[in-house]
Amino acid sequence: MNREEMLREARTIEAMKNGYMGMEGKFAIIAKWMGNEIIKHGNMNFDQSFLSDPYEDFDENSMPTMSEDDNSFPIGLHYDGLSQGVNLSIYIYFYNREIICQYEGNTVYRESSGELEGYAPNQAWEKNINLIYKTAKEIERARKPVEKQKLMQEANKKRQEIFEEYKKKWGLS
Repeated sequence: MNREEMLREARTIEAMKNGYMGMEGKFAIIAKWMGNEIIKHGNMNFDQSFLSDPYEDFDENSMPTMSEDDNSFPIGLHYDGLSQGVNLSIYIYFYNREIICQYEGNTVYRESSGELEGYAPNQAWEKNINLIYKTAKEIERARKPVEKQKLMQEANKKRQEIFEEYKKKWGLS
């Protein structure tokens, strides 16, 4: 094993011990309960990585619209700690299960597809993460029963819709 692999393995063990890794780790819980969704607009089948020309024929009297094929959908979560006086950001991207934590402009944690790509332990940012995590767990405890109730209502509604469909289709009473 070379030194980088040994260091990666040691940091992975440390990150797991601290509860950072995965979509159920501290970063993900903070982003889920205290963050906001990252929304992408457009078509899921087409990815445009450039902006349209702002100087092409533009009619000031028209309003930009989306076509029927376009929609908006969440691609991840983002938490910004500046509102709490901490220069800390957490990004979670669903597509490749990527977790990025930045503290004071530096990337201090990066994980992609369950594989640790970078982790720079530091007492300052880890202390802040633990404080914010406690707040996120309190929010989770308060909202979890409401979320569970909503899921139960949705499941019952879906069950009723399926039953009604069967009644119509197969003549059940």
